[in-house]
Amino acid sequence: VQNNASTTTAEVPMPSSTQLRAHYFSNGLPMVGFGLMDQTVMIQAGNAIDCTLGVTFGLSTLSAAAVGGLISNVSGIIFGGTLESLAKAAGLPHSNLTAAQRNLPFVKRNRLISQALGVFIGCCIGLLNLLFIDTDRSSSLKLQHFTEDNEFAFEVEAHNDDPNATTLIIRGPDNDGLLAGMTAALSLNGCSILDVSAHKLPNGTIEDKFSIVKQGTGERFDDDELESMCKLMLEATHQSPMLLKAQMNEVEDQNRQMQERIKH
Repeated sequence: VQNNASTTTAEVPMPSSTQLRAHYFSNGLPMVGFGLMDQTVMIQAGNAIDCTLGVTFGLSTLSAAAVGGLISNVSGIIFGGTLESLAKAAGLPHSNLTAAQRNLPFVKRNRLISQALGVFIGCCIGLLNLLFIDTDRSSSLKLQHFTEDNEFAFEVEAHNDDPNATTLIIRGPDNDGLLAGMTAALSLNGCSILDVSAHKLPNGTIEDKFSIVKQGTGERFDDDELESMCKLMLEATHQSPMLLKAQMNEVEDQNRQMQERIKH
């Protein structure tokens, strides 16, 4: 029996380099389309879920990505045959390998490597979807939903009318620890506070104004950074002042230790 098996294996003709090349491309190129579709569906579906169900039910971004991955996997099963049909219709070269040649170990490796590389390339191309998605939108929507649910009607304004500093104006309800929380948030994010003023408006709300510059350089923030500063302050309006204070104390301890090292 062993002699017959050896004779059968030995009689299988070796595939030519042209056949192997055709076998490589005919298996790899369809996987590029599969990887592209899988990545696109996962990103787009995950982002849509994050900006809708994630906002409504408070799902984390990771949970939304997991659901997006589930949808992309199901889509791959449903449309996998369609991709193979399109690949055949595109006129990819036929390897014309026999069944026995396809079962040769190095031919199987050729097929596996081509498919893996095809999926990898397709997924990398699919990452281009991130260029067309506002990745901060879900965070903004969740923050807006949080403030609406908790009746935190805060308004943040930023401008560079002062040539020497950036001005931040925050209007909203007078919550305990609000001023301390915003001050800590600015200090933790590389801001030096030049001036602070707080006013209580006739309707019972407050208007806090900060004049800030960049730590180290003493320069005001660029115009394209104003939006991020507004988001920072809006987030600080609902963060725990105690948490921000603890974070600031940690940063101060690190600075103190660094200064002691420099002295020694």
